[in-house]
Amino acid sequence: MTERWVKTGYFMGVALTLASIVYFFASNWQGFDRLTKVSLSVGFMWLFYGASAVLAYVMKRYDFLSKWLFVVGAIGFGIAVALVGQIYNSHADSFWLFLIWLIPSGILAWMTGYEPLRILSVVLLQLTFWFYYFPSSYQVDRGEWEAFVTLFVFALINGIIFVFHRSAVVPYLAYVALQGWLFVIFQIGMIYDRFTGWPYVYAFILAGFLYYFFNIAKRRSYILITGLFAGVFLIVQYFRFVAEYFHGGVFLAGLLLAGGLVYGSIQLLKRVRKVSVDGAKGRTFMLAFQVLVTAVASLIAVSSIMGLITIWANDFSPNVLFVLSIVCFVFPAIFLQKWNDIVRYTLLAVGYGLGAIVSWEIPIFIFVSYSIVLLFFYLKSSNTVVRILTNIALSVYGLVIVLDWTNELRLSFLFVLALNGCLYWLVRGNKYERLFPLLLGLGALLLLTSMDLFTVDAGYVLSNVLFVVVVVGFIFFQSKNNERFGLGIAWFYWWLFLVLKYYEFAWDLLDKSISLLISGILFLAGTAFLEKRRGGIQTERMNWLQQKWRSLLAVAVIQSIFIGSVVFDKEQHLRNGEVVKLQLAPVDPRSLLQGDYVRLRYEISTIEKRDERGNVRIILRKDDKGVYRFAGIYSVNGKKNERYVRQEGDVLLNGKIKGDTVIYGIESYFVPEGTGGDVQEQARFAYVRVSKTGDALLEKISDR
Repeated sequence: MTERWVKTGYFMGVALTLASIVYFFASNWQGFDRLTKVSLSVGFMWLFYGASAVLAYVMKRYDFLSKWLFVVGAIGFGIAVALVGQIYNSHADSFWLFLIWLIPSGILAWMTGYEPLRILSVVLLQLTFWFYYFPSSYQVDRGEWEAFVTLFVFALINGIIFVFHRSAVVPYLAYVALQGWLFVIFQIGMIYDRFTGWPYVYAFILAGFLYYFFNIAKRRSYILITGLFAGVFLIVQYFRFVAEYFHGGVFLAGLLLAGGLVYGSIQLLKRVRKVSVDGAKGRTFMLAFQVLVTAVASLIAVSSIMGLITIWANDFSPNVLFVLSIVCFVFPAIFLQKWNDIVRYTLLAVGYGLGAIVSWEIPIFIFVSYSIVLLFFYLKSSNTVVRILTNIALSVYGLVIVLDWTNELRLSFLFVLALNGCLYWLVRGNKYERLFPLLLGLGALLLLTSMDLFTVDAGYVLSNVLFVVVVVGFIFFQSKNNERFGLGIAWFYWWLFLVLKYYEFAWDLLDKSISLLISGILFLAGTAFLEKRRGGIQTERMNWLQQKWRSLLAVAVIQSIFIGSVVFDKEQHLRNGEVVKLQLAPVDPRSLLQGDYVRLRYEISTIEKRDERGNVRIILRKDDKGVYRFAGIYSVNGKKNERYVRQEGDVLLNGKIKGDTVIYGIESYFVPEGTGGDVQEQARFAYVRVSKTGDALLEKISDR
């Protein structure tokens, strides 16, 4: 128990310190000059690398902490690269940032074989793909085939990783990413009316994967992952048809689809039972598969029923529908226990869903009484899935009741938290039954912490303090139990909390950074004190850091040299480049790592009557007001415009042309937190340094 407490405490301290550093640099604090900021970011990277080496070689203990600090050092390199982009106004969340970050992380993962570094590399790979296709600081109009091939290549690369990688976690991440990119193709095709035949191909691919994992590979986890994507695909397709053809035939087809899903799932599970469902993994698979089918079938069924009522009944009574939901769905599912499990679960979910839809129209006394009966049924039931569905229904109904009674959303979420907290401690049977009260309770508490994104009041402070106390306390006190899923949920909410606080405007990033740093130091100091009192812990030696220290050191040195060379190049550019004044029109979002920025679009960002792809060099010429305007194209993909006659004062500017849009790499201007709105209102012109080779570096923006 002491070892788990110590490891958890150190991990929490390291995580808070890392988050503090990210928040600090993202705040774009103007107290430091450019070179000082870069030096600090590189210094933090080396601080973690150095601390890792000291623990491994000097103190010769804390192998787990040494590994973690080494990973944080690898993350620190990405923070430093992001900071360089912030300082010199490179693309916000550029795919180049994540690609540059990915290369050394992938090398370190290959050299060490350490799973967290492998996971980091896979995540960075997906971020590289995402921001290549969906750049945040500019918009690209791709042709149909270019878009399809690009996304399909992303999926294919993940498929190769899935097939050939042999680690414990990476194949699952790669397979999820593979299915995710295939689904993105489907979504983009649906939204922009592209890839019209892809839904049929995608359905065939999903069916092929399901057949392979069911009958050949017999890998239950991948069946569930594929089934999840197949379920979402069916739901999206169903609502797509509903939007296009809103009539009774579509809704009747939806009911038939829900029934077909239930029947097909029953037949599949019969085949699985004949093969093997022995052991905990088999029972877990059966449970998860039943929940998945129930969720998809019931959502389609509820939507179809409500659609038919809307079409066939001019004015239907909520009270009648509420009674029908109980009599026709909930009661049969509860009392007809000899029926097939999936049929019962689907009926129960449909009944609960219809009840939630009309809950606002039902007299509160009747609804409270109904909820009490369900609570009694929950406590008496011994069926895991029935308990899970009833738990979800009680949480939704409780939220509705308290909100209707008090008109206070905070009190409603507090009630959901208290209800699920009680259910979590009351349920001592199947461990999966306890996951849903934990999931719903912490979810309500997390929503409670972000009820007001812009104002700090007593309720905001208390809810955030309560979240930290509850989650940290749960992680510490449950670390002695072997509840991996429960701890996983708690850690998931903890990281999600830190991410949400980053994007929340209720208080400044700099204040958050200081608070997180203090909290991290307290965790580290408190854990060290606890370890000293308990006599320390024994850990295994960390072989890869000792055996490959020269190679690892070389990677860290190369990382530093790379950052230094980029900074040197940017500084030379700022000193020697020619100043060009451009007209612009800004927008104000926040970057993933780099803080607030103003998204810029220039007058020269669009070249009318052009449809090109590749490298372009345009001609800028100063007008009588001192503003440089587009004067023509000098070259496209190296092919020069032979008709161009150079005039005195002409400036050549490099860019990437995609259709009629040109990207110059100066589309982001980072600003101190909270000032983006003011900058956006005042900005009319950008002052850009253009080098002799035609590269641009944004220096400042101004109203004149």
